[in-house]
Amino acid sequence: MSKRIWQHPDVPANESTVSWRGVGQLENTPEFREWLEREFPAGAAEMSGEGEMETTRRSFLKLMGASTALAGFGMAACRRPESFILPYANAPEWIIPGKATYYASSFPAASGATPLVVTTFEGRPTKVAPNTLHPDQSGTDAFVQASVLDLYSPSRSRKVLHHGKPASRGDFDTLLAGLAKDSGSKLGLVFGHDDSPTRARLLKDLQAKFSGLKGYAYEALEGPGQGAFGDGVRFVADFSKADRIVSLDCDFTGLDPVGPIGAFFDRRKPEGKAYDKKASAASMNRLYAVESVFSVTGGIADHRLRVKPSELVAVAAELLRALGDSGSVGNAPAGSAKVTEWVAEMAKDLQASRGRAVVLAGSRAPEAVHRMAAAINARIGALGEGGPLRAVATEATGLGSLADLIADLNSGAVEHVLFFTPSNPSYDAPVDLQFGEALVKAKTSIHFGLRTDATAHAATWHVPASHYLENWGDARTANGVYTIVQPMIFPLYEDSASELEVLCALLDSEGTLITGEAPEDAPNPAMVAVRKTFEGLAGTTEEAWKKLLRDGFLAGSSYSAATVAADAGTLSAAIAAAPQGGDYEVIFAADHSVYDGRWIDNGWLQEAPDPLCKLSWDNAALVSPQTAKELGIYDELVPVQSPTAAIPPDGEGEHKKGKLIRLKVGDTTIEIVAQIGFGQADGTIYVPVGYGQGFNSDDELGRDTSKEAHVGLVGVNTGFDVYPLRTSATPYFAVLAEAPSVTGVSYKLSATQEHHGMYGRAIAREISTADDEKKGDFAAQLADVRKQGMDSHAPPNVSLYKPLDRDGNQLLSDPIHQWAMAIDLSACTGCNACLIACQAENNIPIVGKEQLAKGREMHWIRMDRYFAQQKEDEAGDFLEMVPQPVACVQCEAAPCETVCPVNATVHTEDGLNAMAYNRCIGTRYCANNCPYKARRFNFFDYNKRNPLVAHNLYHGPFGEKQVGTSAHLQRNPNVSVRMRGVMEKCTYCVQRLKDAKIRQKRDQKQETLAAGNSLDVSMNSEKLRVPIDSVKVACQEACSAEAISFGNLLDGDKGRVGRVKALERNYDLLNYIGTRPRTSYIARVKNPNPSMPGAQFIGKATIHMH
Repeated sequence: MSKRIWQHPDVPANESTVSWRGVGQLENTPEFREWLEREFPAGAAEMSGEGEMETTRRSFLKLMGASTALAGFGMAACRRPESFILPYANAPEWIIPGKATYYASSFPAASGATPLVVTTFEGRPTKVAPNTLHPDQSGTDAFVQASVLDLYSPSRSRKVLHHGKPASRGDFDTLLAGLAKDSGSKLGLVFGHDDSPTRARLLKDLQAKFSGLKGYAYEALEGPGQGAFGDGVRFVADFSKADRIVSLDCDFTGLDPVGPIGAFFDRRKPEGKAYDKKASAASMNRLYAVESVFSVTGGIADHRLRVKPSELVAVAAELLRALGDSGSVGNAPAGSAKVTEWVAEMAKDLQASRGRAVVLAGSRAPEAVHRMAAAINARIGALGEGGPLRAVATEATGLGSLADLIADLNSGAVEHVLFFTPSNPSYDAPVDLQFGEALVKAKTSIHFGLRTDATAHAATWHVPASHYLENWGDARTANGVYTIVQPMIFPLYEDSASELEVLCALLDSEGTLITGEAPEDAPNPAMVAVRKTFEGLAGTTEEAWKKLLRDGFLAGSSYSAATVAADAGTLSAAIAAAPQGGDYEVIFAADHSVYDGRWIDNGWLQEAPDPLCKLSWDNAALVSPQTAKELGIYDELVPVQSPTAAIPPDGEGEHKKGKLIRLKVGDTTIEIVAQIGFGQADGTIYVPVGYGQGFNSDDELGRDTSKEAHVGLVGVNTGFDVYPLRTSATPYFAVLAEAPSVTGVSYKLSATQEHHGMYGRAIAREISTADDEKKGDFAAQLADVRKQGMDSHAPPNVSLYKPLDRDGNQLLSDPIHQWAMAIDLSACTGCNACLIACQAENNIPIVGKEQLAKGREMHWIRMDRYFAQQKEDEAGDFLEMVPQPVACVQCEAAPCETVCPVNATVHTEDGLNAMAYNRCIGTRYCANNCPYKARRFNFFDYNKRNPLVAHNLYHGPFGEKQVGTSAHLQRNPNVSVRMRGVMEKCTYCVQRLKDAKIRQKRDQKQETLAAGNSLDVSMNSEKLRVPIDSVKVACQEACSAEAISFGNLLDGDKGRVGRVKALERNYDLLNYIGTRPRTSYIARVKNPNPSMPGAQFIGKATIHMH
């Protein structure tokens, strides 16, 4: 059986857009194109000639016979392992095996808590989703979705450590009790930057008890703007009121939020949030982004200016000058001619939108940028009542910085220090503060954390922290809504303790630390403390408390407004103190997988590809193509190889390697692997932080193994530590002492940018609200969306099969439900939240760096990322980044179904392309025949054998197993766990669809019972139909942009998906090949300012892959 070869048409010669996924594709050498034709590159070199590549019918039957015989020979392996199941002695009446229960909670974070609904099965939290009742709900991000995995992480801390050695919890309790009884104890408490009202209240009580107690707040990626406008004061944006947004290096839709972002994405949809209005360019907002490297926010910007980080001060100053305020920025540097031209037109747009425009400064930008942004917002009417920006006063006040703590440790003002911060100061503190030297001066240092990281080993005591799903707490969202944190499960490990439990113990006269369940059925002290805080806000009634637990928040609560006064003298001083630039500037960036390093042991996040460079399991220094060429290292980073090599021309797959480069800041030098970064400012080197925390003997570069215990099996041997280059004076960027140079050493990388490559015309489509000479006005471009690429002249698809029976009815068609999906590219940023949510919901395993490099990742959602550039834009100043999530599109004429020899993939009556896992024999014909490359094959028992142990997968039954480990408690019991040799893919979360149908039938049964006579109850398809838009799939539920619509097509325009399918922007992916996919896409719309430089290049990033 030969593979079906899809003959995609060539891109027309007059096409002005050049698009690519990776460096090799951009180079577009003949060798690279030849390599792309190979279906399985890793094994293609073994085939000596064309004859061997064709499988005859005779050889096919021989192979099938052999595989069937082998399947029978090993049939005993198909049995489930036998185990004893013990029922409840007294089963809770609300617990039904396989039925989920849901509870409200929240995920605390420095930018504001994320309100959640937690799914539990038999008391096990397995999945989190946004609390849609909450006024500040705005979906979730990848970190929130992955947080549930940390609860069950095998590398999670379980035992108390004393000087890095196991100790008893009793010994620690004795120590804590001694501290609590001594009111003269010089205590220092170090928290994160999240805002907890109960913690703030307890801290005041502790300061009243301990005269020498001091509080501090520290997180590794805190910026100079923290507290610049007053203690506890910060800005929160209301994007529903913003017609024009300027981002000064502020990734507010990704890693640097400044408020709920749902309203921002609602304004990116010309038909409105519900897709129920006529498309209107006037209803859309406009985003200007100024940044050094592509962020997910910059990727969807209408206009983007790439500058060095040191030039950000000049950009802000030019904007303030353009708005008529030259006096307050007299000492600020002037921008280049390009910057001045760009800013001048943007300023006119902001002035025209006075009161409806806002400027946002990145949290880590220099203080001068923050102060100028505040001055700009004051001039354009953004601040104040009715404006899109407000200053709020949080309760996180009276806390010192890490530098203050170090000074107090050195002076003896603090003798006992307790660390509750989620950061890891022994690893990530600025090197010039010499944190380690100050820490040893403390008489007692106690670290509370989920991991035994560097700080845990540096402290005299380490105590396992309870997970936020295990403890009581409270938090404030970005707007200050009071939100509960309640436990879903008792702490898994008896030695663990929560932050509030420890604070309550310090307040207790005897210093008794009570964790988990209190003795004699007494309430947990943390719960008592939270309830006391709540009663101070909402009264003491039992009904109010139960409503808080049920809804998860206190309605009507919010932060009070703060006053921000402009001070020309302070602004002038901040400008004078702004860091200076240089020839080459290295940017210390938050990482999309590990953030500041706190998520280093989370396998879901480590394996999720970076939205920009598509790396997994590592960080890399990104350098712009022009800078790489100027340094003479471009050819080193993009090797050229022969057409007969077993390695692809760009080193993709298991042979992908990068060259190490040397970076020197001051007297400190590090080596890190480098890659080409597109859309990056020239003269910059972008280095994500948080990696390189520990190595063992399997490390490829043979690095020091002394810190092996600082990380678990997930985080060991991953990436490079760049924190040694960072100082308190250069927290965001630093100037290199010399030009980067290649060391000659290679390092293996695992990137997904060319894996499962999908080729064809007009894959991702984009239009503009501005008039175009060739494409017409906005209305004409809307009408032309479905005609882009081949679809403009392809004949209608004609099926070989009759869709109707003799009576004219649809064959295999459910008259009640027909499921479908649509994905709006105008709102998608490529943030990976959907990818992680799908992984949590559907028991998708991680495979490890080695297997992922071979293209064997198991993600059901592939987050494609394209770059597009117009041919006339030779400098690449108007390069666009286009993300596109692709999963199985549930074809109605599915090519995979026709080639499966055992009917393991079949079509259901309600429109799903379903998998019967127990039928699958692993021929992979379906994957070969899928034009969307959306199927994944289990080459090994990834769920059974630990893929992170070196070479473990190849040891077969002798390999190390992970069955029964804590990670298996996260599994969704309603989804099969697939084994080796089985194909899998997106199922539209069929378990949720089945559950919704069952619930609907149950409701009809209840109606019948209530009627008393079944003959009096009529039954029809409308009553059996799931209520409109009541069921959500995991990816749709997680998306903060509501870019995914899902529902029943038979609901028509009453349902969201029905309205979306009727949009002019709606199109089918690879429509011309006739697969009739149920998942369609909504073309991306850009809303450019016609007066801006390069406006003619915006809105043309339709992606062609061939």
